[in-house]
Amino acid sequence: MITQAQLRKKALVPWNSGAFLAGCITGASLFPLEVRFRTPAGREILEKFDQVRAWIQTLVGHSAASGHGGYTIVWKTIRHRSLGEQQIPHQILFETSDGWLAYVEKQAECNTFLELVDQTQSVLPGLLAYLADAPLKALGHAAAWPQILTVCRWFRDHPRPARYIRQLDIPGVDTKFIEAHKALLMDLLPRILPPQGLDATISGMSKHGFERKFGLYYDPPLVRLRLLDPTLVSAGFADLTVPLADLACNDMGARNVFITENKINGLAFPPVAGALVIFGLGYGVDMLPEIPWLANRKIFYWGDIDTHGFAILSQIRRHLPQVQSILMDRLTLLDHHPLWGNESAAKRHTGRLTHLTSEETALYEDLINNRLGNNLRLEQERIRFSALLRALSSID
Repeated sequence: MITQAQLRKKALVPWNSGAFLAGCITGASLFPLEVRFRTPAGREILEKFDQVRAWIQTLVGHSAASGHGGYTIVWKTIRHRSLGEQQIPHQILFETSDGWLAYVEKQAECNTFLELVDQTQSVLPGLLAYLADAPLKALGHAAAWPQILTVCRWFRDHPRPARYIRQLDIPGVDTKFIEAHKALLMDLLPRILPPQGLDATISGMSKHGFERKFGLYYDPPLVRLRLLDPTLVSAGFADLTVPLADLACNDMGARNVFITENKINGLAFPPVAGALVIFGLGYGVDMLPEIPWLANRKIFYWGDIDTHGFAILSQIRRHLPQVQSILMDRLTLLDHHPLWGNESAAKRHTGRLTHLTSEETALYEDLINNRLGNNLRLEQERIRFSALLRALSSID
C-alpha cells in the first residue's frame, strides 16, 4: 500500500528528471500522469482490513475530490466471498499539470522557469534548446540568468575578443561574475557562436580551457630555468622565468637539458657546458612537450626516489622518450640509507607506469610494495651534492 511519502516521491520523477520542464518548451505533455502502485489483494484486505481502510481514507483525503490534492483516484470493484464487493483504489492520475504542480509543490519554481524561457526567447532564442536539455541546471542559475544572457549576447557580437576577461566591458557584468560562471558559459556559448568563434577541439576547463576555447587572453604558464653555460647567456640573464609560449619559440641553444623537481636543487645546480636546467614544475612537466626544440635534445630528469618521482618520470617520457633519469637508481637509494624518509600513505601513487625502464620499474615496484621499507622515499634534496657532481661528470 503506497504511502503519501512514496506517492510524492513517485510523482516528483518527471520534475527531478527535467522531463516536465523540458516539455514546457518542446510541447510534449506528460498528462494525464499515472502513478503506479500495488493494489492490495483480497486476502490482504481481509487480514489487514483496518489498515486498508485507513490507507484508503488517507488516499482520498489528499485527493482532488477532497479539495486537498491534485490527483484523481480510479476505483475498481473486487468481490470477496467474506467481505462481498469492495471498492479499492486502482489508479492514481494527475489529470492536469496545475493539479500535479500543486501536489508536488513546484508551482513557484515552474513559474520561475517560464520566466527564464520568456527572457531567453526575447534575448537569445538560440539558447531555448539548452533550457530544454538542462532545465534544472538553468533553473539553478535563475537569479543570474539575465546577466548570463547578457554575457552570451556580448560574445555572440564579439567572438574571439583577444582580451583578458578583466578587459571585457559588458554592462551590468563584472569580471568575478564571468569567472564564477565559466562552466555554465562553456555549455551555452557553443550553441550561439559561429564555428570560427571558438576552438571546438577544447572541451574541458583545465589549462585555461575557457579562455583558450573562446579566444581570450590568460595568465600563461611560466617556466623557470637557469642557463648553466655562460656562453648561452644573453643580456646578462642566466636565471629566467619565461612564458611557455615564448620558450617554445626561442631555442635556448643548449644541447643538454636537465629537469629537476626541487627549486633549491635547480638554483644550486652546478655549471655544465652547453646545458640548462628547468625546475619547479612537478606534474607540470606535461607542458614541456609543447616546446618543440626539446624533441632533439638530450634530456635528463632528476626527481625524488618515491612513487610520485617515478610517476612524473613516466609522464614526461611518454612525450619525450629520450629522457634519461639521473640519481633515481637503486644504488643511489641504498647509498643514502640514513637519509630515507616516508611518503604519506594516502597520497602515494600506486598505478601502473608504462614508460619506465626495466630497472626503474623494478625499483618502483619495490617502493609500492614496501619491499625496502614502509612508504619509503628519498627526497632529492637529501642526496649528497657530491653524488650529483659525479653523475654529471659522466654525461657528455
